[in-house]
Amino acid sequence: MKIRWLSHACFEIRNDTTILIDPFFSNNPLAPEYKGKPDLILVTHEHMDHTDVSRFDSPVVCPRGFKTPKSQEMMIGEKRTVQGIRIEMVASNHSHSKYATGFVFEVEGKRLYHPGDTFLKGVTQLGKIDVFFVPIGGYFTMNIDEAVEALKIIKPELAIPMHYNTLPQIQADPSEFAAKAEKAGFKVKVLKIDEEIEV
Repeated sequence: MKIRWLSHACFEIRNDTTILIDPFFSNNPLAPEYKGKPDLILVTHEHMDHTDVSRFDSPVVCPRGFKTPKSQEMMIGEKRTVQGIRIEMVASNHSHSKYATGFVFEVEGKRLYHPGDTFLKGVTQLGKIDVFFVPIGGYFTMNIDEAVEALKIIKPELAIPMHYNTLPQIQADPSEFAAKAEKAGFKVKVLKIDEEIEV
């Protein structure tokens, strides 16, 4: 599969199916031009920097109580297969949101975890996780040191930092996170905006 970071908490995961997570293109000066046509969109919570879905004609999996066009609402703890992708909605901890959630989903036999906006107390063991998209920006989410503690809980095969430097309140140095995480024994890949890797 290929993973592409589109700034903030937005990622595209692509193999035979294209998944877009927490899109944020409008009013985001760091976002690259995106011409993809996702088969499935995952939305972790209701804030505008995670819900830029109006341009897409795709099913949107989202928390119950938060409705979008073509929404398929889920509850925390629920598991479902959508567009051939096995999805579990998991709890998050984001005091600014009514509907804070995250997703664990499977692609090519690998389990990927996107926690949305979360503080450290929202991170719990989830079994084997191959890729962990981890927020590091602080203020709305964990900061760098807390994100390293989150890695110790999740124990991912690979961590990819996100949710930093898009807004004035969430300035963080991903290289500092990578250094601290690698010192703690974890593999990290810091992506540039619009960079794509294969895992």
